[in-house]
Amino acid sequence: MSNGINASGGLQIVESAIGNGGTQKLKPYLIYASADGLTTQPNSIFSGDPVKWVSNPGVAAMVGTIAPEYLSPPANRTAAAGIATAAADAFLGVFVSCTYMSAQTKLLTDSNYWPGGTIVMPGTPITAYVNDDPMAIFSIQISSSVANAAGIRFLNTSSGLNANLGVAGINFTDPVLALTQNPSTGNTRNGISAYYLDGSTIAATATLDMKIISLAPSVNPNSNPTGLIPGINMPFVDVLVKFNKHAYGSVGVAGPTAGA
Repeated sequence: MSNGINASGGLQIVESAIGNGGTQKLKPYLIYASADGLTTQPNSIFSGDPVKWVSNPGVAAMVGTIAPEYLSPPANRTAAAGIATAAADAFLGVFVSCTYMSAQTKLLTDSNYWPGGTIVMPGTPITAYVNDDPMAIFSIQISSSVANAAGIRFLNTSSGLNANLGVAGINFTDPVLALTQNPSTGNTRNGISAYYLDGSTIAATATLDMKIISLAPSVNPNSNPTGLIPGINMPFVDVLVKFNKHAYGSVGVAGPTAGA
């Protein structure tokens, strides 16, 4: 991700608040696969996607496996995936990679994304590796921070507030930004997520997905040669966040009085 460039990439680990630096604390979880391997989780899951326990998919065997919050591609730009999870459910963490036994090649496949609906060898699991640290801090791109783009902007007064995650972006009113909408699904060439933080949802509300910490520091101090000011006239800034609703941590904490 890069400040000022429309390049959503999901949740990228920065550090854990308990002091383990950028180390990934990964644990194995299961992605649904039927006993015969023919029916599997239909939604693709990309590296950087937030995941939840499957709650009420209509397939009893899927309960206890993991899935993304949004369809991939979504039924519409913000539709919660009924076959996967509910928007109110707490997050389990961030998907990093997975392994599965391909029915086509009969080889163990290591992949940084799950290609939804892939057929696996009968009786073999699809194992996902998830950063499930409730104290982890991530960098994520905000949908927009230009004041005249549907009124969305990010200022330091937004720190401490909460916001929801999203896929595909908003319909920008700004004619320039409208030419570069966020992708509607992750990238199948590199496996990278298309999730972003929805700037239009920033509020003190306790039930929102993520807690905003601050603007993310720029990796390259020379990456802003035109001197644009993040939150004032620079679109698509990166921010630091942690989960506000986590299965092993907080059920959601309200933020301070909403800023500008």
